[in-house]
Amino acid sequence: MKKYSIYGSVLLSTALLLGACGDNDKDNVKDAPGHHEMQNEFGFQSFDLDIDTADQRDVIDVSFDMDVSETEAEYENKLESKKLTGDKAYDELAPIFKDLALTKDMSKEEVIEKVSKAFGVEDYTEFDLEVEFSDGDNQEFRDKK
Repeated sequence: MKKYSIYGSVLLSTALLLGACGDNDKDNVKDAPGHHEMQNEFGFQSFDLDIDTADQRDVIDVSFDMDVSETEAEYENKLESKKLTGDKAYDELAPIFKDLALTKDMSKEEVIEKVSKAFGVEDYTEFDLEVEFSDGDNQEFRDKK
């Protein structure tokens, strides 16, 4: 009998070790507390925003995509002559995203108002935002003036 209990605990330890290393298993990651703090911090995995004004197309252009293995970020703000990619874009966007605190139960109007204010372009002609929330729910917010 002793043999089996030792064998059983070795199996269990191996399973635990493998489980902890299984970064490619997307289902595992969602359940692992604290594994993806950034994702939970913003409440979404991807955020694609284009805002046009009467003067300029794509005055704000944001592309943000958080994956299990990497995060991609691009941020262009023609009002402030910014064109950032990678870590610099992420560092610029993170505080904006935190302040936004978007949730999928917000109304379209509320999301558009918060986002256009956050990026300083409330006087837009076209607003186009696509968000993939952390649970995989995709939503689009569009408006033309």
